[in-house]
Amino acid sequence: MIDALLLVFSIGALTRIADMIADDGLKLNRYMGYFIGILYGFLIAYVITRYPLLAELGIGVILAVVLTMKIDHPVHGAGIIAMLFPLFIYGMGPINIVILSAFFIGGAVDEIGDYFSGKRKIKGLLGSLFRLRLTMEAVTFAFSVYTGNWIFFLAMLAYDTGFTYIFPEHVRRKLIRLAG
Repeated sequence: MIDALLLVFSIGALTRIADMIADDGLKLNRYMGYFIGILYGFLIAYVITRYPLLAELGIGVILAVVLTMKIDHPVHGAGIIAMLFPLFIYGMGPINIVILSAFFIGGAVDEIGDYFSGKRKIKGLLGSLFRLRLTMEAVTFAFSVYTGNWIFFLAMLAYDTGFTYIFPEHVRRKLIRLAG
């Protein structure tokens, strides 16, 4: 499962780079953003098909991001299309709708809470907690405790490590300045 965690970590890092292009103004070759989106999309599809235990987690989070309309840039659109293409061709194993729903709800709460706390509509301790985006960590931790299978929580930590900690705020600002 180490290979799955490394792939999920890579997906997190690539998603952060795509976010830096889409949201923060990182200037790269026009096609590089699409390449990064397509690459993370293919990696998500690979994880979903190769590691069935992680399928509901991956699909639940993707559905949450899409349905809360967080896919607002062509780079991320390319990632979603690149993920769907191999899934339609190769298919995937059976999906447990209860597990998928739990991960979808956790992801949606994360996205909606982050949005409203960013707009200062949720303030105080609750707003601070939503800005930290800990809902999915709590859901995957609880699910891991319940099932005794820690791959769910570890996969969430791997993604967050790639997404959040590889490019902390001061590094992102520096990269954007250098590339701009």
